[in-house]
Amino acid sequence: MSRFKSHGKGKFKKSDLGKIGQNVVFEPSVLAFHPENMEIGSNVYLGHQTILEGYHQNKLIIKDNVWIGPQCYLHAAGGLVIESNVGLGPGVKIFTSAHDLAKDNLGPIIDLPLKYGPVVIKSGSDVGTNATILPGVTIAEGTQVGAGAVVTKDTTRYSIVAGVPAKKIGIRKSAFEVQNIRRAKNIGRMLINWPVHLVRYGFDLLFLLTLPIFIIYGWLRWFIKKALNRRPRILISPLAAPLPLFAVKAIRTQGLAADNFAYTCPDFFRPISHGLILADHRLLHLINYLSDYLIIFAWALLKYDLFEFPFSGGILAHSHLRKAEYLFLKLGAKKIAVYGYGSDCKILSEIRKQGFKYNNAMDRTEETESQTEKIIRENVDRAKKYADVLIAGGDLVHFGQKGIMLPLATDLSLWKLSPPNNHQTLVIVHSTNHRSHKGTRFIIEIVEKLAQKIEILRRQGRRAEKKMRPLKNLTAIKLLLIENKTIEECRKIYPQADIFITDVITGWHGFTAIEAMAIGRPVIAYLRPDIAQHHAYYAKGRIPIVSANPDTLARAITKLVKDRKWREELGQKGRQYALKFHSFEFVGALRRIIYEYIWTNQKINQKIFEREVKRRKLI
Repeated sequence: MSRFKSHGKGKFKKSDLGKIGQNVVFEPSVLAFHPENMEIGSNVYLGHQTILEGYHQNKLIIKDNVWIGPQCYLHAAGGLVIESNVGLGPGVKIFTSAHDLAKDNLGPIIDLPLKYGPVVIKSGSDVGTNATILPGVTIAEGTQVGAGAVVTKDTTRYSIVAGVPAKKIGIRKSAFEVQNIRRAKNIGRMLINWPVHLVRYGFDLLFLLTLPIFIIYGWLRWFIKKALNRRPRILISPLAAPLPLFAVKAIRTQGLAADNFAYTCPDFFRPISHGLILADHRLLHLINYLSDYLIIFAWALLKYDLFEFPFSGGILAHSHLRKAEYLFLKLGAKKIAVYGYGSDCKILSEIRKQGFKYNNAMDRTEETESQTEKIIRENVDRAKKYADVLIAGGDLVHFGQKGIMLPLATDLSLWKLSPPNNHQTLVIVHSTNHRSHKGTRFIIEIVEKLAQKIEILRRQGRRAEKKMRPLKNLTAIKLLLIENKTIEECRKIYPQADIFITDVITGWHGFTAIEAMAIGRPVIAYLRPDIAQHHAYYAKGRIPIVSANPDTLARAITKLVKDRKWREELGQKGRQYALKFHSFEFVGALRRIIYEYIWTNQKINQKIFEREVKRRKLI
């Protein structure tokens, strides 16, 4: 009698599968063994000659939006789960069992018993051509596995692994981060050139020798402007990003002179960019680089009275003298405001110490950040020492006595009210450029489970009639992830949404929530009570956002899905809220209070600021 028994021809019908979604493509010659233990979601492609090696125990689960190239071999004896939005290149091999060498008796290895180890490939990952994944391995979210790699151990989120055995060779970064890193490396190469180095240090010496002139000029300018009751001229720099770009427009609504200066501008912010962008003027950029950026700094000292920078630095952020920039400004009688953009002032270890289960640091490590925690801490300490005021927003509530909490300003003319949709597929939009910052992994998982639940309810038909009644016009739920899109592209995509989920771990909302409210869509975001109290002076606890973290997100989505009327009411209230509290005029009026106080050397803190807001009847 033969020792080995055939598993069969592997031919199957879709009805043989334990579960199958919509729009699943099996190319000719795909084989499946034990199809009854396989579950395949929607929008799945399986290429020619792929083998799905099921088993009498454990399951092979392939979720939605998965692409599997030709000639792949997926072995599921120990259990195999491929989560949504995953790609497997041609020839990928995944194994979930191996002979147990711990029980080796030096006989034939083929006679040793098998030990099983489940394999999980998390959402957003990609496995390169001819890569091999061994039993017990978890490919973490967003991992890129290189072609031909042999993965023997778990990967970390957003890592890049390659080789035999596979090793971590990098971290995935956004195009904006890569651009900055490339620029930093180019500058590093130029610094090796000693003549350039010598020229830059020569300008440093020249500036220090002429610094007393700038100091005298600065004080004379301040005294004359004070005597004539003239307002300060404001420079906001050096980022071409929504917060500073919109801040300039908000300030100008109050009749104040304000300009924006930036080193560069990523493509997705180009439609809203304005002011001087140094990268657009190559000759000027080169001159400033050779002068250690002191020429443009000297120009700013002569022209402006109040400087507003992010914590990561101002005009001299890439200069040898960057650590002395605030000191130079103070010596020249300039007023300094420092604003928190986000990661530039978030000390991850301090956030974790707060003890909240869900927080903005939970999925982040120093490897994922553009700056080390040591540098961020130094920048924050320097700003606290020299700045006249620290402007905060969102969840940035840790700035101490100098901190003033402001709502974000945005250009509401970009976001027109859009009528609710009537399509049968309910679309949930999540827009993010940093998945690790906003809890994207939780959102994907929870929406997928809810979509599966609705599908099951529909299949039950009459037996689920009472449960189905609120969903009678709904056939499915779709999650639309938006990443690295320009504002113009988002303006076209956002109206497709029925519900927005913006952030479920940080504790407050950002620009996306305001944009969604402005077009009349309901928003889900995690609003932590300890953060909300810092926004109470304008929001008064009536923010038309459904607050939810990963523990309560499924319940929040379900309520919104069932209640179309509530969705429409939230959309209307959100539109009114955005127009009232996030307009250029309102935020500009709040900023004017801050500038008037620091320009006249008056003490200001959150308590004084809120009292002044009330006195001027801005709310």
